[in-house]
Order: sequence, then structure tokens, then C-alpha cells
Amino acid sequence: MKNVILYVRVSTDEQAGRGYSLRDQVQKLLTYCQNNNFNVLHIFREDYSAKTFKRPEFKKLLDYCKKNKKNIHQLVFIKWDRFSRNTAESYQMINVFNQLAIQVNAIEQPLDLTVPEQGLMLAVYLSIPEVENQRRSLNVISGMRRAFKEGRYVGNAPKGYSNGMDSSKKPLLVPNSDAKYIQEGFELLATGIYNQKEVFNKLTAKGFKSSMTAIASIFRNHLYYGGVFIKGYKDEEETIVEGIHEPIITKQLFLKVQDILNNRCKKYHTAHKKVNEKFPLKGFLKCPVCSTPLTASSSKGRSKHYTYYHCISPCNERYRLEDVNLWFADFLKSLSLEKPMQKIVVEIIKDKLVSQSGKTELGPKHFEKVKNIEAKLIRLQDLYVEGNIEKSEYKIAKERYDNIHQELKSFEVEIKDKKRVFEIYESALKKLESIENQFNKSDIEGKRRIIGSIFPKKFQFENKKVRTADLNPLFLKISSINSLSQRTKKRTNSKKMNLSGMVGDEGFEPPTPSV
Repeated sequence: MKNVILYVRVSTDEQAGRGYSLRDQVQKLLTYCQNNNFNVLHIFREDYSAKTFKRPEFKKLLDYCKKNKKNIHQLVFIKWDRFSRNTAESYQMINVFNQLAIQVNAIEQPLDLTVPEQGLMLAVYLSIPEVENQRRSLNVISGMRRAFKEGRYVGNAPKGYSNGMDSSKKPLLVPNSDAKYIQEGFELLATGIYNQKEVFNKLTAKGFKSSMTAIASIFRNHLYYGGVFIKGYKDEEETIVEGIHEPIITKQLFLKVQDILNNRCKKYHTAHKKVNEKFPLKGFLKCPVCSTPLTASSSKGRSKHYTYYHCISPCNERYRLEDVNLWFADFLKSLSLEKPMQKIVVEIIKDKLVSQSGKTELGPKHFEKVKNIEAKLIRLQDLYVEGNIEKSEYKIAKERYDNIHQELKSFEVEIKDKKRVFEIYESALKKLESIENQFNKSDIEGKRRIIGSIFPKKFQFENKKVRTADLNPLFLKISSINSLSQRTKKRTNSKKMNLSGMVGDEGFEPPTPSV
């Protein structure tokens, strides 16, 4: 009988109604263990985000495994997103458990990690929730920027304001009891007699609670005169729009204070040196001897210039630029994902997204429900205006219909996000087909972005090749599968690789393809 430990996790933003509750996960795992004659040694329950492994219960789990490694055969959980939502850290943690001789796996997404192709499946399982998190984050940023552009500040209220709500229950800044201190502080500073520290001391003596660091940011904050500052983002430049909240001071007073502060502050501008286009790998490449970053330069010989990536003294390790470029070009070729493999991976991703959400398209029934709820809300409002229902009845009914409407709209957003995640994957995989050409055609910034996406940290060359240990896990799997594919082609041209056939429905050891 195998001894196993169970790990269940739910974050604060995941609802029990979606099957993520700790109780549901425990029940599924216990049923699975009973059916497979597994002995459960311990159950670890976590209520924490999976963005990193710095989770209280997971730390206890790891300590428990290290102390009892001889008695533990497997660590099991429901799905891989319960284990982690960070691809790179997941591979590192799996290696930790491998060193403890403890197998890690998910009962609803079982994999045999001794098969290289299944390693690519693992990369898919782990990266999908990570991409979804990033997509969700972009949606939040988009929503906040839209609110800012409308003059509505969303976020923690600065000193002098409290977070309130307007009549439509949307966030609105409301002046509080500290507003008088803010106003007096601006007025004192505007006289030109006092500096910020003196103003701070005067306000503190009157009961204002803050710090010198906070007071410095207060006198630069546009919110106090009614402006909402919007940071630059992508192609959009930073700007200031008129806010809908009540100002504490006038704009004239704010500008006067800025003039005084600017005259007192000395500005120093640092000219940032541009990266030489000859050396796109500079800053990414590590010395294999002493592990310090390699620099790059050219030196004049008797008849021509010689260019190297080299280490500093006393190591003096160096590589000719031409050799490094040749090695790196060979490496990029090994990352190209051929079309047949692309199609397989795209189908796997599509299948996993469908299995997670249940749907990828919204049918006519959904939009009919939305239309009916919206019609009921309009009818309800008419009944209230005409005096046919009481205010209390109207509020109860409106809240019920609003909740249903919001739930339907949330489902639309979720399906839209799933589509967007799939489009991101599909687009990224297509780019992998010609990553070497993309690199050669890109400018220096584009080349460095490509390098940064391939290597989470700096990398080294070993025996005229890129050291695979430095690779992003997903690229590492692609490279290993390409290598396996090349060996297979040399043996026979009639056999094809089929990833989907390697995924079993249940158990920890899915069937391998017949040869």
C-alpha cells in the first residue's frame, strides 16, 4: 500500500460554488485514494494564493515531507493549478520533491513526468492559470484606467479623504476630518516662509498624524485640487483629468506650492547609455568560470578589429563575437516548434480551457436570459415610479435582479477571457515556428525582449551550447521534444508523435504510445 499526503488549496477570490471549496477537494481526493488503495498520512488545507510557494501550509507540508520522506510515496492534489500558478517555480519545487523520492501529481490531470512529451503537457497545465492571472490583471488595470479617465479615483484614499460611494454605489472620494490640516499645510507652504519640515511640525502640533515621507507626497498630489493623475501606459501618455470628487484646495494654490517646491529642489538628469546593437546578449550572458556577467567590447589588432564577450580581470574568460552569434543561432533553431507539433499543443490547450470553463461560446439562451432580466429591471422601475409597489419591495426585487444580471455578465467576461487566453497561446505558438527569423529581424530592444522571455535569469554556454538549466521551463520542454523528434526521424520517417494519445483518463501512469 502506498502512503500519500493530500494538498488542497483555495484562494480568497475563488468561490466554493465553482467546485473549488476545500471540502469538495478533500472528498474527491479521499474517494480517489480509497479506490486506489492509498493510505492517507496527512491532509494539508491552504487558503492562500498560488502565485508563489511562500504559503503557510505549503511550508508545513514541505517540512513534513523532509522529516518523513522515507514513509511518503506521493503528494496528490486535484489539479495542477492547486499546486501552483507559477510555471518556473513549479519546476523547481517538483525537483525538490523528486530529490525526496516523492511523486507529485494531480488526480484530474495525471501525468507521467518520466516521459518528455508529458513534460510539455505539464508546462501547458501550469502556464494556463498563470496566463489567466495575467489576463485578469490586465482587465483590472483596464477597468481602473477607465474609471480614472471618467474622473473617478479608485484605490486607497489619500490623507484628507475617505473611500465613499456615490448614489450609484460607485467609489467616490469624500473629504474627512484631516482635510482641514491638508488645506492649512498648502496655505503655509504657499507663503514661502516655511519649508516642508516646518509645516509638518506645525500640523503635527495641532493633532495631524502623518510622516515626513507622506507629507512630501501630499504636496505633490493632484487629487487635492480635484485633478486625477493617470500614468502613462503603453502608447498612452500620462495625463491629468478633472475629478468628480470634492476638492480640498484650489488649483491656483496647488500650482503656487509646486513653483515653490520646484525652485527649492535641484534636479539631476542621468543619461542612460544605450545598448550597443552588436551585443544583444550583453547583460544576459554569464561567465562559466566565475559566474559574473560578461561584458563586451572591441579591440584593434594589427590589421583589424576583434570583438569579444569577455569577463573582467582576473578571470579574463572570453568568446569571439562570431562564435557566440553562431552558437546562439543554433540554439534558437532548437526552439522552433514545427507545425504538426503546434497543432497538437493548440488542441491540448483548447481542450484544457474547455474542460475548465465548460463552454467556449455563449448560446442564444444566455443572451435571452440577459434580455429578460434587463426587461424586468425596467418594468420594476416603472412599477415603482407609478407607485404600484413600495420602496422596500422595489429595493429587494432590484437587488435580486441586479445580482442575476451581474452573474450573467460575469460569465460573459469569463468566456471572453478564456477566448483571449487561447488567442494568446495560439499567437505565441505561431511565433515559435520562426523564432530565429524574428530574432534576426528585430531591433536591439526586440532582441533583448526575446532573450528575456527565453531566460528567466542570466545564462551560460557549455561546450559551445546554451546550458539548458538556464532555460524557461516551457522552452526547455520544446527543445527536448525537438531533440527527441530529430532522433526519431533518423530511425524512421514513418512514425509520428501524438501527444494527445499519451494522456490517460485516470491514474498516475497514463498509457504510453505504441511503437
